[in-house]
Amino acid sequence: MKNAAIKLFGTLIILSLLQSCGYHNPYLKNVEQGKPVAVIYMTNWDNRTNELGLENLIFRKTADWLEQSRHLRLTGDKNQADYILTGTILSVDYPATAYSATDVASTLKAIVRSSYQLTQLSSGNTVWKVDESTRQTDYPAGTNAVRSQSNKRDALTTIADELGEQIYLRITTTLTGDRGK
Repeated sequence: MKNAAIKLFGTLIILSLLQSCGYHNPYLKNVEQGKPVAVIYMTNWDNRTNELGLENLIFRKTADWLEQSRHLRLTGDKNQADYILTGTILSVDYPATAYSATDVASTLKAIVRSSYQLTQLSSGNTVWKVDESTRQTDYPAGTNAVRSQSNKRDALTTIADELGEQIYLRITTTLTGDRGK
C-alpha cells in the first residue's frame, strides 16, 4: 500500500512538472482555449481496387481517430458540417518480399495508395489535398489459405489505422493551428 502511494505521488509530481514547463496535450488545446468545435462530414471512400470492404475499413478507422478529439465532431448530415473529408483508394498491391527454400512466397507486402482531401463547405475551398499517400506493411504468407487471408486482413487493418491516424493528425494540426508550438 505504501509503495502504491509513493508511485501515485511521484506520478502527480511528474505531471505537475510537465504542465508547469509548458507541456500541453495538443489534442485538447482547442477546447482549453475555447475555440469552436469543427464539424466534419466524411463521405464513403471511393474504392478503385478489387479489394472489397477496404473502403469501409479505412472509413471506420479514420472515424475512430477523429472521434477521439474533443474539438472535432463527425456528422452524418452534410448540411451540419463545416468541412467535408473525401478519399479514394487508388491501388492495392501484394508483392512478395521473401521466399522459402522452394521459391514459395513466405512474406508479402501490402501496399495501399490513396488520395484524400479536406474541403471547407462554406467557401468550397480545398483546405488541403494529398494527391497520393502510400502506406505499406509486411505480413506472413503461408500454405494455409485461411491463415494467409487472415494475415492479409490484419495487414490492411494496420494500414487503415495508420492512414486514419495520419489524416487525424493533419486535420487537428490544420484546424487547431498547433504547428509544433
